[in-house]
Amino acid sequence: MPSRHSPWPDHLPDVFLGSELVAQGALTRAQLRDPRVRRLFVNVYAPRYLEPDHGLHCRGASLVVPSSARLTGRSMATVLGARLRSGGDAVEFVVPHRDRRPGPTGITLRGAVRGPLGSGYWRGVALASPERMAFDLAAGHPEEEAVAHLDAALGLALFEKATASAWLSGRHEDHVVGARAAVALADGRAGSPPESRLRVRLVRADLGVTVEPQHVVTHLGRFVARVDLAIVELRIAIEYDGAWHGLLADQLAKDRQRLDRLREAGWIVVHVTAETMRERGAAVDAVRRAIAQRRS
Repeated sequence: MPSRHSPWPDHLPDVFLGSELVAQGALTRAQLRDPRVRRLFVNVYAPRYLEPDHGLHCRGASLVVPSSARLTGRSMATVLGARLRSGGDAVEFVVPHRDRRPGPTGITLRGAVRGPLGSGYWRGVALASPERMAFDLAAGHPEEEAVAHLDAALGLALFEKATASAWLSGRHEDHVVGARAAVALADGRAGSPPESRLRVRLVRADLGVTVEPQHVVTHLGRFVARVDLAIVELRIAIEYDGAWHGLLADQLAKDRQRLDRLREAGWIVVHVTAETMRERGAAVDAVRRAIAQRRS
């Protein structure tokens, strides 16, 4: 057994169980508290020089979940490129219902009453099937948030919408009805989560129009702009303006030029901000007014 002042090992695994390395004599308990080591979960550590992103947390969490567990939901989508979770966010796994139990702090274990759960791997971490991932992206989340999750994954082709819909059609678990509705609304063309939420809000308002994401506007055969959302038949563009819009003089000038081009092409432009989204009904009312203006 190494002493308290044992030399630092030449190599540490990217993620490891502290108890295992202590038992092997590779580290002392005191060295587990060394600034060169980062604790991810109880008894799970990583060298501090590694970026503590969500992928590292997923790899660490896989060491302490049941062997039947498979990464799912936002965690799976994130390691595959969708970036729906950050480093310190809870890691999501799905397990057969018989293995479901409270997970360690920072780890969520979802129970599945039916399998199989999946057969793929990411850097040694077992992955759920794309269809199960899609279900967990939506299940139990408010509809706008669920669709935003699905849009991000669908945009990267992490699942197929038709296959996910068919997979959900014969299931009867909790939240499956909401998941079916969210998958039906999912559109991989969405440009950002706020745009996804805005699109769902407009669709659910039953405006009697089709809202298309990321529509390319042309005029006289020339490109004018790509707009966040469009009611094409009425030439209404709906733009979500993030907090950064208008903060920089160059961006403000570009936005004004773009707005002028859209208006010259005969389009009405509705601007929606984060503040508008927080006001109940404000975004929908703004679009209703634009529809009424066009139809009058």
